[in-house]
Amino acid sequence: MDLEQVERVLGALTEVREDTAGLAAGVYADGQALRTSARGVATVEFGVPIDARTRFDIASISKQFTAACLSLLDRDGRLSLSDDVRTHIPELRLEVPVTIDQCLRHTGGLPEWYGLQAITGVPFQMLDEEQLMKILTGIRRTTFEPGTEFSYSNTGYVLAAVVVRRVTGRSLAEFARDRIFHPLGMHDTEFRDDASVPLPRMAYGYTGAGTRADTQESAVGDGGVVTSVADLAPWFGFLADGRVLGADLRETLLERTVLADGSVLPYARGICHIAVGELSAYGHAGGMHGYVGNLLYLPEPGLGVAVLTNQSALDPVGISLRLARALTGQAPETRSALAGAAAGESARTALLGHWRDPASEATFTLEPGEDGGLSMTGSLHNAVLALGADGRWHGQGGAAGVWLALEDGRLLLGHEGSIRWPSAFVSCDPPGGDPMPEGVWLNDELGVLAVVRKEVLRVGLTLQCPVVPAPAGTWRAGHFTFRIDENGDLLLSGFGLRGMRFATQPEGTKAVGIPPGLV
Repeated sequence: MDLEQVERVLGALTEVREDTAGLAAGVYADGQALRTSARGVATVEFGVPIDARTRFDIASISKQFTAACLSLLDRDGRLSLSDDVRTHIPELRLEVPVTIDQCLRHTGGLPEWYGLQAITGVPFQMLDEEQLMKILTGIRRTTFEPGTEFSYSNTGYVLAAVVVRRVTGRSLAEFARDRIFHPLGMHDTEFRDDASVPLPRMAYGYTGAGTRADTQESAVGDGGVVTSVADLAPWFGFLADGRVLGADLRETLLERTVLADGSVLPYARGICHIAVGELSAYGHAGGMHGYVGNLLYLPEPGLGVAVLTNQSALDPVGISLRLARALTGQAPETRSALAGAAAGESARTALLGHWRDPASEATFTLEPGEDGGLSMTGSLHNAVLALGADGRWHGQGGAAGVWLALEDGRLLLGHEGSIRWPSAFVSCDPPGGDPMPEGVWLNDELGVLAVVRKEVLRVGLTLQCPVVPAPAGTWRAGHFTFRIDENGDLLLSGFGLRGMRFATQPEGTKAVGIPPGLV
């Protein structure tokens, strides 16, 4: 194994200089770090270099640790993963049962709390576990029948953290410290459930433009773990063979999800099965306010790779995949263009137009781009794509990793190395010319009003966006898509929400009231 590949891959990153936020990477085997490497600084203000012990917020990579805690409690006999989450959190007003296991597998149909935060406007700084629960206890309706679909939702993992506290009387941070981190010797790893507390060797987070973008909320479970590439080595040992914590616990985390119709999914519990070229792998990515990272383990060669960053413009998924391919002797993935202008033009023509995902209501438009490419605009991505030798259209520049492919009349949209599999879009009507009707609508689960006046939408305390017509009879405002149904009600989708209903209100209704979580 040529470990110098680590330096070559990281050295090619033009986004990282000696005075910019950067990253740390680790390569692991048999529970040991074979090589660690770092680029950039942990604090731009003070020029502190990143090293192997610099700690990063690893965001959703944390989910595997949360899932491990719940699985330990199941093994201890203190709960069952098949328990209705309402058994342990009785104040939840969900109208249908959602199991702990469905929370961990993203099959519970729970609305995404980041979307709920956006439409209530409750500041992130206020969102510890207690405050966030004031919002979540208002939710009654799931977005689909639990167990029948997969929709990535951080909400289930926040509820999982609450279950740990209710069952054990201890916070998730305390339980994980005593049952996972310390037994493994991971003494620099913890759930950071108070974002105001300074941590030794903690990297500050930054945007690609160099501005500060640190974690603000203190609710954990869906994220919140801070760690370093040095401290992750024992966890890779556990992922290899279950050492210290038990092979049975490892198998529980890796067990793939099976939906009610028998479909077997790549997502397990906090970990997703993927392919790295010709090799199978599993891991998880994460991203949050200035921090992005990825963790991969390839069981056949017994190789682990971690890439943690404090610059949100970096692509740790792409970096870790390049590292894994190089270290296992696989050729770099190519994106060369198809030969023949006629073949390319024919493929492009078939994709031009307007597309809609019936499940999420996401829409986008494809128009001719320069040099035979495609220009994509919509609620998910604004990107330029080029046709690759594999027959897919691949995002360029900042959209690297995004791909499109036409299959059986549907247009699949995916992302290389993503834990989410491709979304299926169907052709739809172009945007209409009419502005969104003015009015006031109320969501009775959150107690939040949506108001449209003079083609501007206002929801909750802070969301204010111009409304523009979108394909398929919808309107778009920021990341959200809106549809008005036959009753005049407003259906809001996007940001992990699907068809959240806002009931039409009498003319003259004024926006008053304080969303849950602020009192």
